Parts: sequence; structure tokens; C-alpha cells
Amino acid sequence: METRLRDRIREQNRLHQRPERALPSHDTVGNAISADVALLVRDNISRVSIGYGRVRRHFGAPTHHYLVAPRSRADYWHGYWDGYADGYHAGRHYWHGSRFVVTFYYGYYWSDPYWCAFYYPGYYPAIYHYWGWSPGWVYPSRAYYVPVEYVYVPTTAYRYYPSTYHVDEAAARAATDDIRRAWFESEISALAYHLTDRVDIRVYFDGEYEYTTTTEDYYAMTVDAMATTHTVALDLDRPIWLSTHEFFVAGRHVFYDPLDKRQTVYVSYRLRNLGGEWYIVAVGSSLEPIRHKYRDFRR
Repeated sequence: METRLRDRIREQNRLHQRPERALPSHDTVGNAISADVALLVRDNISRVSIGYGRVRRHFGAPTHHYLVAPRSRADYWHGYWDGYADGYHAGRHYWHGSRFVVTFYYGYYWSDPYWCAFYYPGYYPAIYHYWGWSPGWVYPSRAYYVPVEYVYVPTTAYRYYPSTYHVDEAAARAATDDIRRAWFESEISALAYHLTDRVDIRVYFDGEYEYTTTTEDYYAMTVDAMATTHTVALDLDRPIWLSTHEFFVAGRHVFYDPLDKRQTVYVSYRLRNLGGEWYIVAVGSSLEPIRHKYRDFRR
């Protein structure tokens, strides 16, 4: 499956080849780019270039240009949490600092270089919206909304056999170790081992369901995040078992961005056992420790 996902990204970028170091006049979605805007070249950035070099060896150079105004934690407090739109409050417009043109592997973002809060009509926030270094939105056609969720249980329900249920702590630990290793090494194959086409990925922000997207889109956006940040910590709590075949884990993700600023987001993963393998079925992020409703089924 990963071979197919990797080939898909390579093909998408081959079809949109542009001079990698030339500043375009317009970005992928048509935003005009002025001559005074900087082009972010990741392999010139000492901390980020290590991971970017690894990603580039597998996928080639990204070719989708987007105009991005990198967002910091403070930007969200000035907007999303105060409940007003478009970066305006009391007549003042909150800017995000210098704008950059950044190239990405995923071709279905919608760049919004002025504001970050969840007020862009008709669009869904990108999976790594809170990371602050990707375009904030994705096309509506790339996502769908199904708020009802369910907990997967095996065919022989454990509740009828209370003395025989078993949770595989070792497998859960191995799966979360793979996720951590993928981020530390900017090597998505360790994470891709836990992706499947059998289930789409549910996306949560601040503990609330936002939308569902395909494994393919999740994979491509994760490649972008790994190519643009340098992870230095990913501390995940003990898993919460929702059934013998499903668990939820949350924690803290710390990384450096291309401006060498240390950033912290809080993340969650939900994994499900299908045919003996553990697959990611939901991801989440927040600027604060994630609040959730899940309880261990054994209690």
C-alpha cells in the first residue's frame, strides 16, 4: 500500500513540475505573489534540512507552491478563541509576520495567508492546521462529514466472556513506537505501516470531530509536515482501550519550525486491529492538552 501512496505523490508532483528555486508570480490556488515575498528553501535551513533531505530522497522535490503566513500560538489566542473572524478585532487586523512561498507535496490545500481560525466558508481546516506551517485549508471535495463514530469490537463480543478478554499491550506499544520513530526520523514508512484503505481517517480538533478524509490525503499531508518541521519530542500517554481491538492515545508533540522556533501541539491517535494489524483510524490536535470522552472498557 505504501508503494502506491508514494507513487501517487511522485506522479502528482511530476505533473506539476516547476523550477524549484524560482519564485512564481501566483501560487497553486491563484494568489498573486509580490516580488518582496521570500521563497522558503528547506535544504538551506540547518535544522529542518535533515528531515527534508530524507523526505526528498523518497518523493523528490515538492512542486505545489502556496503563499503561507506562518502562524504562531499567539495568533490563535487573538482570533479563534475570541470568536471573531478574518483576523479583525476592534478595527485592528492581526498579521502573522512575514509571508513565504512554500512548496508542498499535497496539491489540494487552499492557502489563506491572512487568518488561521476556523472561519473559511466552505473549506475544511488542514490536518496540520495547528502546526502553523502549512496552508490552513483543504478543498471541500477532499473531505466529508460523518459525526457518528463507533467502537470496533471483535465478532465474538468480549462482554459475553468476561474472563477471557485480552488486550495486546505489546502490539499497542510497538504501534505507538512506530509513530514516534516516523516523526523523529522524518521517515513516513514507519507510520504508513499503520495505514489502510479499509478505513478512512477521522480528524479532530480540540477533541471535537471535524471531518473525515482518505488515507491517501492523510499520508500526503503528513509527508508535508515531516518535511517542514523537526520533531524533538513526542510524549504519548498510556493507551486507553476502547475494546480489545481498539485503543486511543494522546500526548504532546514538540518540534522546531523553519524559523527555528520551538512549537508545541497536543496530538491524539486512535488505532484499530483489523486482521491482526493495527491501523490509524483517527487523529487529533489541539493547542491545549486534549480533552476526550473515552474510558477504558475494562473499568
